[in-house]
Amino acid sequence: MTTVEVPRISRSRATSASLRLSFLMFMADPQWLIPSMIAPVVFGLVAFELFRGSGPYYLTYAILGAGMMSMWGQTLYGSGWAIGQDREFGTLEPTVQSPTPYVYVVLGRVLWNVISGLIGGGIVYLVVLAAAGSPPAVPDPVGFVVLFVFVMLTLASVGILFSAAWVYTRYSGFIQNVGEFAFYVGTGCMFPVVLLPFWTNPIALIFPPTWALDALRYLAIPGYVGFGWGFWPDIAGAVATTAIYVAIASTVFKRVELHVLSKGDLSDY
Repeated sequence: MTTVEVPRISRSRATSASLRLSFLMFMADPQWLIPSMIAPVVFGLVAFELFRGSGPYYLTYAILGAGMMSMWGQTLYGSGWAIGQDREFGTLEPTVQSPTPYVYVVLGRVLWNVISGLIGGGIVYLVVLAAAGSPPAVPDPVGFVVLFVFVMLTLASVGILFSAAWVYTRYSGFIQNVGEFAFYVGTGCMFPVVLLPFWTNPIALIFPPTWALDALRYLAIPGYVGFGWGFWPDIAGAVATTAIYVAIASTVFKRVELHVLSKGDLSDY
């Protein structure tokens, strides 16, 4: 069997079209506003009131925790639905059989999850800022923003891997509902992982956001003590695990495409 090289413009067009369609579907289904933009604001205000006056950086903790809830929830649910919608609409096999690799279609959907998560995080920031009356104390605002976006990319890598894994299970919705709050806690979204029992740390370090969030706290909170190796090893760990996740997801998607091309459907899964 001969393979046809897909032009890069076709891949970028598929990704942009998928991103645009994800945006339109998000706007057409307002229920997504609750987990991605309303619930995190509530959690952020609760955290702000609970820890008001507990130190110069309590506001940073409140914003980080609630903002990451918005982004992680949107990534987790959106990634499961990235495959689930094709299964439900009966478009999975035709999409996989198209000339453009399926991973670029999923990439557009995950990118929209990243964008909507950033919007949700921005809303959390503005609401908590209005309640506090002053911005959080961040020593390096520019570095904080850059690293914050990098955290979103690590979340996206997890989303892409989950999307690939969901092809092989019909229980993605169950896994999402069970795993959402476990991931909030286990990756350090709500509070530093080092506060958990030590035996949980090796499990948490499997996920790229754990490394990136620890680095973000090192940058944003002077005197923060997370994993003992410090800021730059956290960055290196985040980059390495993100690359591994993307490589695994790419391999899985190629296997899915070969399966569809050889059998014509995914009814086995």
